[in-house]
Amino acid sequence: MKYGIKRLAKIEKQIEQKLKRQAKRYDKDYLRQMVHFDVKQLPVLEGQSSQRGRDYLFIAIDDYFRELFATIMPDKTQHSAKRLLE
Repeated sequence: MKYGIKRLAKIEKQIEQKLKRQAKRYDKDYLRQMVHFDVKQLPVLEGQSSQRGRDYLFIAIDDYFRELFATIMPDKTQHSAKRLLE
């Protein structure tokens, strides 16, 4: 029964320390100072022609307002990304 008790106490201490730490929050000074951006290819839906090509879901999160912007575009180019941010 002795085996692992010291290790368990060490792990519990580490968990307590993690819970005591505060999350570091960062605040931006102006709009579009930092934007998280992601693009996902959408699947072809039933009844949709695969010859047309696939659509792409563009998502951007602005850290200043913490707002999400999303749109579906027909291609995955820098011009489509720019249109989302305008």
